[in-house]
Amino acid sequence: MTLPQQPLVSIDIVPFVFRNGVLEVVLAKRIFEPFLGKAALPGVLLSPNERLAEAAVRALETKAGIGQESIRSITGAGVFDNPDRDPRGPTLSIVHAVILDPEAPATGGGAVPVRAAEVKDLPFDHVAIIARTAGAVLDALWIDRALTRALLGDRFTTASAARLVRELAAAAKRPEPVTNNLGRDLAKSSWFIKTTPAAAPSGRGRPAAEWGWS
Repeated sequence: MTLPQQPLVSIDIVPFVFRNGVLEVVLAKRIFEPFLGKAALPGVLLSPNERLAEAAVRALETKAGIGQESIRSITGAGVFDNPDRDPRGPTLSIVHAVILDPEAPATGGGAVPVRAAEVKDLPFDHVAIIARTAGAVLDALWIDRALTRALLGDRFTTASAARLVRELAAAAKRPEPVTNNLGRDLAKSSWFIKTTPAAAPSGRGRPAAEWGWS
């Protein structure tokens, strides 16, 4: 029996890093056609006997020069199945959101960090992938503890948490969310402990509340 031609399976990675109040996505310059030299999401074809998470790590290492030690979290973020998404032929894309350590190298190995809300003109359907993945991460924030901690770190201020929410919404092409009561919501959660407030610049105004994890 002759089997019909099946779409190839690619593993595409949306590597997010939140640092200095900005949510970045780390792209990588393509070294093969199509779109040679253009920045795109790191991705590889799934190899036989390879698990999805293994392929995700391989994509980051081989395409962006980012080692496993820089990964804080890997989460499945959906499937893209448009038959025309790749000019080489039908390809099924299994997408993973990866949260990187902010101390990870910003460049090197072909990595190109860009503010997630400002990505445009990427090959394939990568702009849509980034927007949908940012929306999935935003929806999981405050629900998925590991993902939330990977983004915010061990200590964070109310202001930085509010900034993260706004950055994710902007990357997802959603309206700017209201974050005025975020501090009260954090105080009600069993996840967080209010720590010593961060000092305000030059002693002006009320210092931003700082939080740790319970």
